[in-house]
Amino acid sequence: MDKIRWGVIGCGGIAARRTIPEFKQMVSNAEIVSVMDISADRAKQVAEQFDIPHFCDTEEELLARDIDAVYIATPQNVHASQTIQAAEAGKHILCEKPIAITVEEVARMEDACKKAGVKFMLAWCMRQNVYNKKARELVLSGDLGRIVMGRAQLTCWYPPIPNAWRQDVSISHGGALLDMGTHCLDMLEWIMDAKIVEVTGFQDLLVQKYRTQIEDTSTIVVRFSNGAHGIIDNYFNIPDAAARNSLEIFGTKGSIIAHGTIGQDPTGNMFSITQPDETGYNADQVRDVEANRQEYDFEGVGIYGQMITIFSDCILQDQAPPTNFADGRHSVRLVDAIYKSVAEKRVVQVEE
Repeated sequence: MDKIRWGVIGCGGIAARRTIPEFKQMVSNAEIVSVMDISADRAKQVAEQFDIPHFCDTEEELLARDIDAVYIATPQNVHASQTIQAAEAGKHILCEKPIAITVEEVARMEDACKKAGVKFMLAWCMRQNVYNKKARELVLSGDLGRIVMGRAQLTCWYPPIPNAWRQDVSISHGGALLDMGTHCLDMLEWIMDAKIVEVTGFQDLLVQKYRTQIEDTSTIVVRFSNGAHGIIDNYFNIPDAAARNSLEIFGTKGSIIAHGTIGQDPTGNMFSITQPDETGYNADQVRDVEANRQEYDFEGVGIYGQMITIFSDCILQDQAPPTNFADGRHSVRLVDAIYKSVAEKRVVQVEE
């Protein structure tokens, strides 16, 4: 086998907007042979648009095809059932975030994959952004000294939209934090190489008139296992043009400041400021940062296409995927702790 044959479950949203186009444009070790959506019309449209030979409107029909792996890009309330169904059909699984609604669902998903002997990868796509990779490299190299603080922001303008499942709490189970904040939480933990152990914060529905109660404003403060602090801010009520989608990392020897690297685009801009030698206290607070400022200019590569390539290689070479059920289980527990802390107005420890 030199190419992995893929099926896609869920043709709306991110699949049609990002993953399938990048798959067709840049992936050489895999091919899409079928797409499925509960809307047959939408599946047909995507298949025709991207020259995919087969489409259908049921998981059963797609999983009966001659495919090796599936990409699950549906609302999180069906991730567990679809993962289990795919595993029982002997298909490897790349699953969008959030992985599931509860840790019990994650356990059932993991059991099904282990029993079937199939691989599972969680789609933390933003780890593939070239600037985020560089940020992690700088942190792990020690160039920033001891890390003391990190911030990750991801925002958008998301007004009420008829039939938008993210605005229906019975399907989404959360708002800006669950939709966008999960990426930010993962990015900070991955770049800073430390898990979040304590959380607190504020959430509100300040601006948008959604049909159900989900947060359009989420500001979370966390403590990492290495003692560093963090801020995760996610909003559905800031104009897209005004949002910076900032990543900031601060240490005892310097900092990283990035904009636009947290998001669906593979690009952004970033600089670091380092002061490797300890200096005394400067009462005048005069800051000369230009001499130690390093600008970075990288060519971005599609982060969704990279995910497909990486997971396809894992299958072809029988290697463990870089993200797994342990990451998903931690993410669910972390989100649960945040919503609990907001509801109870107190600091909550993350269970492990």
